[in-house]
Amino acid sequence: MSFFASHRGIIPSTDPKRRLSALGLAPPSLFSFPTAAHSATSPTASGCFNPNHSQIRTKTIRKGTSKSQRRYFRHIERLKARGEPLPPIRRNVLENRFWKVVGNMKIYKNVSPGVKHRRHPVRFHLHKGSCIRRLSIGKRSKGGRNRTGKITVRHQGGGHKKRLRFVDFHRETPGPHEVVRLEYDPNRTAELALLRNLSTNEFSYIVRPSGLQPGDVVSSYRSGIPEFGDDGEPIPKNQLIQRGNALRLRDIPVGTLIHCIGLRPDGPAQLCRSAGSCGQLISTGVFNASGTKGVELAQIRLSSKEVRLVPADCVATIGVVGNEDHQNSVMGKAGVNRRKGVRPSVRGIAMNPVDHPTGGGYKSKGNKAPRSPWGWLTKGWKTVRRSRWYIVTPRWKARKQG
Repeated sequence: MSFFASHRGIIPSTDPKRRLSALGLAPPSLFSFPTAAHSATSPTASGCFNPNHSQIRTKTIRKGTSKSQRRYFRHIERLKARGEPLPPIRRNVLENRFWKVVGNMKIYKNVSPGVKHRRHPVRFHLHKGSCIRRLSIGKRSKGGRNRTGKITVRHQGGGHKKRLRFVDFHRETPGPHEVVRLEYDPNRTAELALLRNLSTNEFSYIVRPSGLQPGDVVSSYRSGIPEFGDDGEPIPKNQLIQRGNALRLRDIPVGTLIHCIGLRPDGPAQLCRSAGSCGQLISTGVFNASGTKGVELAQIRLSSKEVRLVPADCVATIGVVGNEDHQNSVMGKAGVNRRKGVRPSVRGIAMNPVDHPTGGGYKSKGNKAPRSPWGWLTKGWKTVRRSRWYIVTPRWKARKQG
């Protein structure tokens, strides 16, 4: 039996590693404490050193070149031999064991069934921290229930906690505003841009237009375009029609793409606020006798090809809403929806007759119109019977015309 020294004296040891260490035969990299020079470059230099932790590096598995890669390398060698220019190298922005970036999408690799098909737009350009607390409020989850506790909206409940951001849809504060940073908003598909008023240093959130970057300056001309700018000269047209600027519809050139469109001259933005949506200003100076008499209107073509009339004094923002690749997102598994607060929906044909008009039986409900659980006709049945004078071309007619 061998012995080794410790803080308690000479005690026997049955561990072969400690026997070698006691005799001075053990490799210093495995069983001895590191020196000062080694600890300076060691990954554990900043933390606490654990003598029981082995410093042996794990085996690195190197993936060999594939057949297509070898074919590409031979093609490059032939081009070099001929003296011809080489093709540009296309690389992914980032890639690791679990995901890779292709274009503007973050695609997850097949490491588990839940992420096999998952993909979403990249968010590296967004702020990593939390939002400004005074510009947000805690959002309480109601689970689709009203004040009496009855479920009025189905398929809601649970999910992650969220904070509701106060987005400036009015744009009433004039003057230049600098874009400080871009942020993620869990309550909408679009991204947010944090603005700082250059004269008062007040912060505010707006929906981020596509192409807006930190450092850009945007302005609001809700009360009209001033006759002269800060330098005493008339404001040039190309400075007014910039992404992120808010103007009245009468001041925007025909054919411009706009978003965050208001429906009342003194109201907030209500149309085209989701990711990738926009409208196109078709014409201004339109007067409708059946609607608001004596009010100048503007025609706007929405993303659904619907053409509607809006008062010309309403305000809209120049550009297209950012995060256009949101439509290419794939959740990958049902748990993603649950974390968003969406509960499962059950088909009516799978219910009992007491729960749904199409419930019961063991076959499909042929020759029976689709209905809601309360007997209302759905899937195409018109529920709005009032006259909508502000719609020039309905979406169904526009799609039919192509």
